[in-house]
Amino acid sequence: MRQELLVVAVALVLGAGCSNSTSSYGGGTGGAPTCTPTATQVCMINTSFSPASLTVPVGTMVTWLNGDSFAHYVASAMGSPGAAYTSSSVAGGGTFSHTFSAAGTYPYYCTIHGHDGTPPTGMHGTITVQ
Repeated sequence: MRQELLVVAVALVLGAGCSNSTSSYGGGTGGAPTCTPTATQVCMINTSFSPASLTVPVGTMVTWLNGDSFAHYVASAMGSPGAAYTSSSVAGGGTFSHTFSAAGTYPYYCTIHGHDGTPPTGMHGTITVQ
């Protein structure tokens, strides 16, 4: 346990020095969790994002929660304004969060189930920031 905490602490320090990313990740249980969409939470269920479109104010942190029992990713799609973001593998019950600091329309997709990230094929969604 102590060694795991040391690894996490080193990763956080190294990550903080290399990036000004506004994204975060929370590991999952790998089980079959449930998920309820909210004004700032997108659920990954049955190889789709719910809701597929979300509108939030500037400065909002959006969290994606994996409600499936298998892994997903969240990645900004081609043409997304601002900094690109890509989650690590999000296991069942896990989360990925990103803060949107500028107005715009941000398409995203699952790199496993989203084909090439070009809607309307595969697992994709859009965050509109006003």
